[in-house]
Amino acid sequence: MSETVLQYGQISVASRFGMSQGPLKLAASGFTWKSGVGGKNVEIKRDDLDGIAWTKGSKSCQLGIKSKSGHATNFLGFRDKDLDAIKEYVKIHFNMEVQDLPMATSGRNWGRLAIQDGTLMFLVDGKMSLSVPLRDVSHAQQSKDDVVMELHTDDTAAEERQDVLTEMAFHVPLTNSDFTGAGEDSTAKAFLDQVLLHTDIGAASTDDSVCVFGDVAILNPRGRFEVELHLSFLSLVGQAQDFKIRYTSIQRLFVLPKSNSPHTLVVISLDPPIRKGQTFYTHVLCQFPSEAEETIELDITPEQLVAKNEKCGGKLENSLSGPVCDVFARVLRGLSGAKISKPGTFRSASGDTAIRCSYKADDGHLYPLERAFFYVQKPPMLLPFEDVESVEFARQGGGVVSSRTFDLVIKMKTSPEHQFRSINRTEWQSLFDFFAAKKIRVENLNSAAQGPGGPGRAVAIDDDFDPGLRLAEADSEEDDEDFEGGDASSSEDINSGSEDGEDEESGDAELVEEEGISVADIIKTKRKRDDGDAGAGSSPSPKKPKPLAPTAKKSAKGEKAEADGEQKKARKKKDPNAPKGALSAFMYFSNEMRSKVKEENPGIAFGEVGKLLGERWKAATADEKAKFEQMAEKDKDRYKQQMAEYKAKGGAAAGDAQDQGEDDDVVEA
Repeated sequence: MSETVLQYGQISVASRFGMSQGPLKLAASGFTWKSGVGGKNVEIKRDDLDGIAWTKGSKSCQLGIKSKSGHATNFLGFRDKDLDAIKEYVKIHFNMEVQDLPMATSGRNWGRLAIQDGTLMFLVDGKMSLSVPLRDVSHAQQSKDDVVMELHTDDTAAEERQDVLTEMAFHVPLTNSDFTGAGEDSTAKAFLDQVLLHTDIGAASTDDSVCVFGDVAILNPRGRFEVELHLSFLSLVGQAQDFKIRYTSIQRLFVLPKSNSPHTLVVISLDPPIRKGQTFYTHVLCQFPSEAEETIELDITPEQLVAKNEKCGGKLENSLSGPVCDVFARVLRGLSGAKISKPGTFRSASGDTAIRCSYKADDGHLYPLERAFFYVQKPPMLLPFEDVESVEFARQGGGVVSSRTFDLVIKMKTSPEHQFRSINRTEWQSLFDFFAAKKIRVENLNSAAQGPGGPGRAVAIDDDFDPGLRLAEADSEEDDEDFEGGDASSSEDINSGSEDGEDEESGDAELVEEEGISVADIIKTKRKRDDGDAGAGSSPSPKKPKPLAPTAKKSAKGEKAEADGEQKKARKKKDPNAPKGALSAFMYFSNEMRSKVKEENPGIAFGEVGKLLGERWKAATADEKAKFEQMAEKDKDRYKQQMAEYKAKGGAAAGDAQDQGEDDDVVEA
């Protein structure tokens, strides 16, 4: 018999970060809520349940779940008629009763204060008026008979919030009987002491940092910051901007060594993310020198150290030493309780923990970890294996350049697929073995198992010769039986050209030139070297004169082509006084970005520069293209104006007179 499950859609979790909607599932194992926009999920297990309360609001109803740890989680968005089904389900599967917790609606601002399981409640006539989780209090102080509490206002936000509660003040009269001071202490002082017992450690002295890491290079958001670690939050202090992050927002830490670089990244994954303007940063990338050593002593009392370890898993140490990246990660783990993930068993062909690739128009590295893929650095992405539907090896075999690289497509269950491009073909086997070990489904399994060449033609590959050039050479040596020359002399020219190795110019040379590679010249050079190494006893065959090679190209037009050959050599001369043609928006974009592409990719091939520029132009938004389109439009107007002036001065007529007597086939570009 299948397990009975209750599920409610469009349910929100009330928190100081704002509210996002998602489905709430009630099962025999407990409560599970998943955010509809991604991010942190809420799971409350059956053994951790301590109480369930139902509250009717003005527009919807609220289900409050109290855990044995003292934390309360409130789910909003229920209807009145949902109560009966929830009561019956909770009684059968959890053996608990759903309590009715009415809200105070009188609007009075005086009543009773009570602290229960870390939550401050304000009661009016015995009914709940408001509640505040004391773990959200950053600072509390007494002012005569008033107690002022400041709430955390960090830079993490799930959505844009216009109004945020930052401060609350309670007046505690001396006649209050709920909080009795000891000796000369007032009732307000007694209330303050009770509040501080339930706040984060050191809430009364949040300005004191435990330790500081100065001048840390952060790649996302970019800048150099001083990282201050406090007992309940960390601060990123920069020259132009500051960020404050509570430890409860840190989900996981990643320590990722950079490939071919003496640096290591410590990634702080956040939920909700920090925000700068309209940009959200889910992952903070801190970069440290891999070889730098650090020894620190935490500015913390023994009592605070013990209390913090009780709450955060006992990983915090008073003194730490070692590589600065490890020290930083260990301190942050001890203060936040977050786990640290490092690269596992995967190794690339060069022995690194990541493979180089590009995502959209930016270069980066993909880290196959034990439970997820992590891509750095624009934009940083975490792709858990549990959310991966399948992977696909794309662009197998093909042209000269594509035979050296391939693409990897990672298809997700709930989000769009991600395509990582230009991965070196030597990484094929290591990735294929990794997917097999992790039992990740490969869509094109049969073709992927045959390697980066796919099911295409077999070509011998030597270590000292590029496989793309080898393929072009193999194609150029095949006999083209379908080709017939226009006359006998043309056939002789073709045959004579193939004898001396010149036939490669008419084979795949045009295809390769599109990629910026001259295969014919490389093949001829290699063959000349091989002929020279054959031995002194063999006499080299006489070579045909170089000018005879073009006769093979004109053979298709027959006798007319021979007759007009001299005329075709005469090309229309461009008037030096003619205006310069207008440039397109892409040309302006290329001129501006070419130096940047070369700087970001040292040693990049000439043909690859144009390829990356084209990818960046396609990925650019309309706003990013607008600047270059305006420049192109302005240049077009300039060209029209100068051309009109040029023709008015008789430039066009002079050009036409110069064209008299030329062949009709010659067309001006």
